[in-house]
Amino acid sequence: MARITEEQVAEVRRRVEAGEPRVAVAEAVGISKASVDSIMSGRRGGPSKRAGTLTDEHKARIRELAAGGMSQTAIAREVGTSQQMVSKTLRG
Repeated sequence: MARITEEQVAEVRRRVEAGEPRVAVAEAVGISKASVDSIMSGRRGGPSKRAGTLTDEHKARIRELAAGGMSQTAIAREVGTSQQMVSKTLRG
């Protein structure tokens, strides 16, 4: 499988943020829709946001949002990580 380039990642982000459907972006860039989803969620194409690599600022923001009553899923979307990593951060 070919590695996705930084240029492709930038193009995917630009096109999706401009409102283009993810399926159309995937076809235009030559990658799968799952790869587009991974890029947009932060799981691929950028610095890792796993709990072990979250910045102290991200961890503080997660705790702040949780204290305000926000769901872990909503926090994950806000911070750009997974619900599981939010849970792990809150337990830690």
